[in-house]
Amino acid sequence: MKSIKDDLSKQLLEQKNSGNLNNKKVLKTCKEIAQNFADLENGIAVLSDLYKNKSYIYSGKISEELKIFKKDQVQEIESIWEEELFGKLNSDDVLQKYLLELHFFQFIKTVSVEERKDFCVISKLRMNDKTAEKSLLHKMFYFSNEYEDIELALCLYNFDFSLTPQYEGAIINTATGNIIKQNEKESNFFLSTREKEILKMLQEGKQSKEIAQLLFISINTVSRHRQNILEKMKVNNTAEACSIATKLKWI
Repeated sequence: MKSIKDDLSKQLLEQKNSGNLNNKKVLKTCKEIAQNFADLENGIAVLSDLYKNKSYIYSGKISEELKIFKKDQVQEIESIWEEELFGKLNSDDVLQKYLLELHFFQFIKTVSVEERKDFCVISKLRMNDKTAEKSLLHKMFYFSNEYEDIELALCLYNFDFSLTPQYEGAIINTATGNIIKQNEKESNFFLSTREKEILKMLQEGKQSKEIAQLLFISINTVSRHRQNILEKMKVNNTAEACSIATKLKWI
C-alpha cells in the first residue's frame, strides 16, 4: 500500500506550479461546499490544499458515530490524507481507493480544465469492524487552476444505505452519468489475464526463461509484460507487485 500511496502523494504534491493557491475564490467556494455537505448529509468533508500539504476537515454527526474528528468544528491537519478516517476502513478497500485515485489523477490531466469539475471518483468502502454492518460512500473531486495544476481535492464521506460485500469504485462523468473506468475485484481494470498469470508465476519463483517456455512465448514478451505490470501498478519491482496483488486477491 505504501508504494501506491507514495506515488500518488508525489504526483499530487510536486506539480509544476508549486506555491500558494492561485484562486482564493475557488478555495472559499470549496470550503462552503464542504461545510454545507457536513451540515446537510451529516457527513465528513475533507478539503485538501495540494500546494501547502494540508487539509480542512468539516464534520457532521457521522463523526460521533465513528468516534473521530469533532462535530461542528473545522479542523486543520498538516497532511492531504485523512488517516484518522482511513483507520476505520477496510485496509484492502483503502488500497483499491488509492489505485483508482492514481488512475483518476492520470486521466484528469487529459481533460480540459473547464470540464474537469464534471468528473469524480466514487467508492464504496467497508468498515474494518465487520460487526458494524456499515459502509461509507466516498466521492472525490479535483479543482484546477489556469496552469492546469490541481490545486484542491475535495473528498466527501457519508454512510452508504447498503452494506457492500466488497470494494466498488468508479470514475464517472457526473454530467452524463457515463462510467469512465470501473475498479473490479478481479483487477481487469489494471491487469490483463496474461499479466496476472505471469505475476503468479513470478510469485512462485519462476524466472523469465521458464515462464516463456511454459507459456510458449518469447522472453522479450515476458519482459514486456513484466514492465507493463510495474508501470500499471506504480511499483519499483515485481516483489512489490506480487505483495500488493496478493493483498487484493488478484493472484
